[in-house]
Amino acid sequence: MESEQGFGQFQGNPAVVEALRGMLLRDRMPHALLFCGPAGVGKYTLAQMLAKAIHCHGFGQGLGDEAAGDFCGHCADCTTISLADDRWKAVEQAEQEREKLTKRPRELPLLIQHHPDVLVLPPNGPLRLFQIEQARHLKQVLDYLPAGNRKKLYIIPDADRMDSAAANSLLKSLEEPPPHAILLLTTANESALLPTIRSRCVPLWFSPLSRDAVATFLERCGVGRDSKERLARAAIAKGSPGAAMRLDLERYLRVRDALLEILAAGIEGRESAALFSQAQKLTGGEETLENLIEVIYSLFQDILHIETKVNGEPLRNTDQPRMLSELARWLGVRGVMKAMTALEEMERNLRRNIPSRLSVEAFAMSLAKARRMS
Repeated sequence: MESEQGFGQFQGNPAVVEALRGMLLRDRMPHALLFCGPAGVGKYTLAQMLAKAIHCHGFGQGLGDEAAGDFCGHCADCTTISLADDRWKAVEQAEQEREKLTKRPRELPLLIQHHPDVLVLPPNGPLRLFQIEQARHLKQVLDYLPAGNRKKLYIIPDADRMDSAAANSLLKSLEEPPPHAILLLTTANESALLPTIRSRCVPLWFSPLSRDAVATFLERCGVGRDSKERLARAAIAKGSPGAAMRLDLERYLRVRDALLEILAAGIEGRESAALFSQAQKLTGGEETLENLIEVIYSLFQDILHIETKVNGEPLRNTDQPRMLSELARWLGVRGVMKAMTALEEMERNLRRNIPSRLSVEAFAMSLAKARRMS
């Protein structure tokens, strides 16, 4: 049985873990790695584990040593690096510290650094972007020698979230990195990265976990009241343990049910005033358009699943088979494809900063045209 310490704590994707451990044991770590896979499958978690394995003094004496294929999790280096294990908390703390330093915090690069040889440069700001200031800082510090006798590791989560200026600056850092530096990028959308950035990285591909594996992970972490809730979380999160853990289930179901009602109203061509009222109620609170789009995508995936009668895992929204079947009957595959075109317009509206209410209303009204003719 695999040890529940070090890399043994990582859930799923054993081939990726073994590939990393092999690189450590052979002292053949590439200068740039690209972790590709769905959000929430553990890319950032494994990046943090790699940082610990590189710098751990509890096991071995460095790269190339047999024990360096793992980490203890308890030595001073491991515990210092672990202060950034909770990425969202670490980002929040870093933003608070940055605000104390200047009246214009966004002009300073957002950095997370507890260990002198491990630097995290996360997306930040209202649009959650890797910014040019961060790329320039990386270029400036890349030549700094390690504080210890190990490698310096630079972690860039969600590297696809950057504009062209930041991407080009990052590319320059990837072209000729010093021998003591390792750059580790993670992405859920590798096609959004510049081809020249992808070509300079060694890619490792992460797959979603099975629902049972996610449910087991949630039980181990003490998340969920019972097995039914854990399986519901696993289904909605689509094989991503991180997403399943962070999911506010009650809120998701509330938003999901409201969107189901709006979809039905739009398809049936109900009175516009009632539809607008529902859209205004849904978007009048704290729900972002990005979150609404994500929930709608989950509904359309289920509708296509029902309409095409595909094999595989059951619905993501397992508690609404009747309503989803009714929507599938109304739309059909062609109708769903038309509706997806309208949903893509919603995504463009997100980038244009158009109010969520207007986007949801326009989307709902377009659904009547997508309804299958009987």
